[in-house]
Amino acid sequence: LLSPKEVWQVAAFVRTLGRVPKEKGQGNAANGKALVRGKGGCLQCHSFGTEGGQLGPPLGEIGARRSAKHLRAKLLSPESNVPEHFRMVEVTTRGGRRISGVRLNEDTWTLQIRDGSHRFHSFEKKDLTALKVERRTIMPSYRERLTAREVDDVVAYLSGLRSEP
Repeated sequence: LLSPKEVWQVAAFVRTLGRVPKEKGQGNAANGKALVRGKGGCLQCHSFGTEGGQLGPPLGEIGARRSAKHLRAKLLSPESNVPEHFRMVEVTTRGGRRISGVRLNEDTWTLQIRDGSHRFHSFEKKDLTALKVERRTIMPSYRERLTAREVDDVVAYLSGLRSEP
């Protein structure tokens, strides 16, 4: 049995797992913030606090979980490493309805996806006639959309998004 102090210490340790060290980016974080909210269109799919979309992962603490190098690679080549739980899926129901979207959750018996209109769908697999999981993402590449300096700015902003333990 742990004492209250030991419980607090274990909880503090667990909160540090998976965190990446803070890095000093080469861009301008203020410009990056404006780009994320404007020209980049990031909040169409990603959320920050209560604003934004729900197709992509929330950005609120992305700097604590992903290095600047990873963020840059994701902006320039998003298709290179698509996590299992953000892969695109297409299902066909017994009634012939076809729905595509981002896989949010899947277990042995069920599947939950969010479609391009941000609608949530939950299916029992026994009610599907087809399930196709794709190794692609709907996240666009910013290689052509942003200049190299703008990518630096976005990376500086995103890598600074963290809550300190």
